[in-house]
This record gives sequence, C-alpha cells and structure tokens, in this order.
Amino acid sequence: MRVRVQLLLFTLGVLLMSARIVSAQQVVYAAGTSPLDSVTQAALRREMNRAQSRGLPVEPLEAKVREGQIKRAAPARIRSAVTALAARLDSARAALGPASNAAELVAGADALAAGADAGALRTLRTTGGARDLAAPLGALAQLVASGVAPARATQMIVELLQRGVTPREVLAFGIAVESDVVAGVPPDESAVFRLRAIEAADFRGERATTAFGQDGGSSVFTPGAGQGKPGDAPKPKRRP
Repeated sequence: MRVRVQLLLFTLGVLLMSARIVSAQQVVYAAGTSPLDSVTQAALRREMNRAQSRGLPVEPLEAKVREGQIKRAAPARIRSAVTALAARLDSARAALGPASNAAELVAGADALAAGADAGALRTLRTTGGARDLAAPLGALAQLVASGVAPARATQMIVELLQRGVTPREVLAFGIAVESDVVAGVPPDESAVFRLRAIEAADFRGERATTAFGQDGGSSVFTPGAGQGKPGDAPKPKRRP
C-alpha cells in the first residue's frame, strides 16, 4: 500500500511541476528492460493516441507501461493495465469536469482504483469549486486504500475543504492515517482522531499541520505520546 501511495505522490509531483503535452507517437520504455513486441507497441500507441485525442494526460499511461516492464509483467497484462487506467482517467474527467487538470485526473483515477466512486469525485468538485483538487483527491485515495469506508472518507475530505485546509495539510492527513494503519491502528479510529486533531488545532488558531507532528504525518498517535491536548479526541489504539 505504501509503495502505491508513494507512486501516486510522485506522479502528482511530476504533473504539478509540468503542464507540458507529451506526444503519444511512441511509447517510452524503462531503461534496462527489453523492448515490447511490435504488436503490443502498436496497441499501446493506439491507446495513447486515443487518450490524447480525448484530452487525457499521457504521462500516467507511459508510467504504467514502465511500471509493467520493471515488474516484467506479460505484454497482455501491460496492455490491460493501460486500457483500464485510460478508462479511469476518462471516468475521473467525466466526474470532475472537462476543465480538470492532469494532476486532478490522475488523483481521481487513483481514488476510483482504490474503491471510491464517481459520485465521491463529483462531491469534492462541488465542494471545492474551482480549487485544485489534486491533493484532496489524493488524500481520498489514501483513506479508502487504508480501509476507511468511501462514504466516510469523502465526508472527511469535504469537511477539510470546507475548513479551507491547505493542499499540503490535506495530503498530510491522508499520509498520517496511512501511517497509523500500517502501525496497526484501525483505519476509522485513526481517521476520526486525525480529523478531530485538525478541528482542535483550528479552534486554537494553530496551523493544521501541528495535528500531524513535526514529520508531516508519519508519527503514530498513541496514548501518552504527547500529541494534542487531553480531551482533543479519543486516542486510537493499535490492534493487539
């Protein structure tokens, strides 16, 4: 799960730093891997050309090809994965609107892959308006992948948007819950505690990131850890 989240964050970073349009005339292959057969190459070029003609970002599709090559997946599986990702990007754009940027579409597609539905994406767009939703969508994907029910996860991200929490703080929220779950904290307990910690920090006039500790969210909340004030929220407990 952590590797998948890191891949999402890396992809978002690349897309946020660059808005360039990449040609779909050839597939870029990972260094040190053997070329794909001509039939697979032709099929992938057609898929990327179709995606580009529909205005979808091509970079994540190319990244999916490289990922498959690095994992030495069978050509048929690479083609299937690229086709499925293109379909999710299309669904994300339909839910988020035609003006959505590439990073939003990638994060939306990842949220769909994690188990969120198009309605959740539409809800975030309605709440966020013209605000860039790449970080909120990425956090939604993290919460759902960590085991938080999609409806509950959507409600939490909506609350953060309504509070005007910054993109960095929204991502920190998702990372914090993911870290807690890896350490054995039940996902719902972690998500509720982290959200209430943000509310408490907001009430005290502090930056929301103080709710996540100095490391931006990787530390796990445990009783007696000294994070937040007594009564801010019930402390989540690790599973026995």
